Formats: sequence, C-alpha cells, structure tokens
Amino acid sequence: MPKQKVSVEDILKHSLKLFRQKSYHNTSIADIAAACGLLKGSLYHYFPSKEALMSAVIQYAHEFFKKEVFSIAYDTNLTPQQRMEKMFKKSERALVSDGNIMGNIGVETARAIPEFAEHIRDFYTEWMGAVEFVFREITNEEDAKKLAEQTVAEFEGAVMMTRIFKDTKYIKNAYERLLNRFAAFSLSNMKS
Repeated sequence: MPKQKVSVEDILKHSLKLFRQKSYHNTSIADIAAACGLLKGSLYHYFPSKEALMSAVIQYAHEFFKKEVFSIAYDTNLTPQQRMEKMFKKSERALVSDGNIMGNIGVETARAIPEFAEHIRDFYTEWMGAVEFVFREITNEEDAKKLAEQTVAEFEGAVMMTRIFKDTKYIKNAYERLLNRFAAFSLSNMKS
C-alpha cells in the first residue's frame, strides 16, 4: 500500500538511484513513484514534471559534490597534494560505485533538454574550478586552468571506461597519472 507522505529528499534519492540505473529516458514517473511508495499522481504534488524532477536531482547531486568533494580543495589544513588525493578518491567512490549521473545525463539529454545541460555545465565548471584552485598553488594560473580541464576530462573518461569494461584499472591509472602530474609540477615549481 502506498505511503501518504515522503520527503522531497527521499524522492530525490530514489530518483537519483533510478536515473543512474536505468537512464533518464528509460525511467518513468511510475517507476519513481513506486520506488518512493507513492501513487504516480501523488508524485506530481512534489514535482510538476519529470523534467522538473530531473533538474532537482541534478542540483541535489551537485550540492552533494559541492559539500563533500569540491570543498576539500579549499581546506588549507591539508597540503595541496593531500587535497587533490582526497578529492579524487572521494569522487571515485561516488562516481564509480553509484554511477556518474552528471556524465550520463549530460550525454543522454544535453541536446534535447538544454536546461539539464546548463545545470551540468555548472557542475563541471565548479569541479574544474576546485581542481584549478589546488593546481594554482603549484603552478601559474594558465597552466592550472589547463591542468584542471585535463584532469576532470581524463577522470570522467576513466570512470566511463571502468564502467564499460568493469575494470577499475582505468580509474587507478588516471589517478596515478594525476598524482604524477601533480608531483612533477610541484617539483618544477620548487626548482624555480
């Protein structure tokens, strides 16, 4: 028997899980309602459309990363290398085990639903900004920006390869290259 009330956060959590598992287009409002213990029509009391729900899910995931991952970049109690390591280890756990909602939804819907693309761009802009902030401590601003773009793109590609081949070596290799790149720039900055 369906529940009468659930929290918005419960709906977002269930929706996020379903969108990760089945994709946006293959997940129906009925699927989400059932996962939340609601009748299909009851879900519309919380969100007026599937698009509105997906926008809220993207923002919910973004807030998680902002609080739990990106904030690490600005923790000056850690060394720059510790921040980078911690940030990407935490990203790995969230993206590999649960599925990459931003990458998946971005690829699936960017052209069809521009509103999603805007939210996803905001997410990646903030992620690159956090990585750039750490790199700026060991290199110049221009190189830090390029390295941040390269690092996030490489890590995203490694997440995709890990999921396709069901082999974590792609993430491990990307992580190792990140640490080597970071160490090389740190060393060259110390010599300057």
